[in-house]
Amino acid sequence: MIPAPFDMLPSDRLKKITTPKRMVLFREGDPTKGLFLSLTAMIRMERIGPDGEPVTIHTVQEGQSFAEASVFADRYHCNAVALVEGEVIRIPKSVVLAGFADPEFSTAYNRIMSRQVQAYRQIVEVMSIRSAAERVYAAVVAGLLDASVMNLSQRIALTHEATYRALRTLVSQGRLENPSRGQYRLPK
Repeated sequence: MIPAPFDMLPSDRLKKITTPKRMVLFREGDPTKGLFLSLTAMIRMERIGPDGEPVTIHTVQEGQSFAEASVFADRYHCNAVALVEGEVIRIPKSVVLAGFADPEFSTAYNRIMSRQVQAYRQIVEVMSIRSAAERVYAAVVAGLLDASVMNLSQRIALTHEATYRALRTLVSQGRLENPSRGQYRLPK
């Protein structure tokens, strides 16, 4: 099932792709073919650093769209690599651009993009905090610990070791509770 608002687009123009682990959907500099929607895949958006190491820009979870800028660009600005086997849908940019003529699709799409901008701004704000404990606390308050601690550490640019140390500190200070392994929350 295709999530809204992409379900408003002509289904015969959408291409479902099975992504084996490590499949490269596109590379930085490749001509753009459109944006993507993850159905069941986890995709790492990355650039290659000066020493040839991959630098994660964003990790796409299932149900999320990615490469949205490709609708208005000639070339992809990063690599997209499947972290696990799954399925994505490629939506040609011509289909998305034609969809903007429909006010309902356009409004729904822009609502999603607005939420993404807000979420990215929140991440930038959290990442500007220098203290690991305060950064982790701000992330938990912001609701960013919605998956694993490993996922949180990637999202806020800390090693998982530093994140776990900060969580232990916050629990010992009474600022967070740890009701079960891997679960953290604000005190009630």
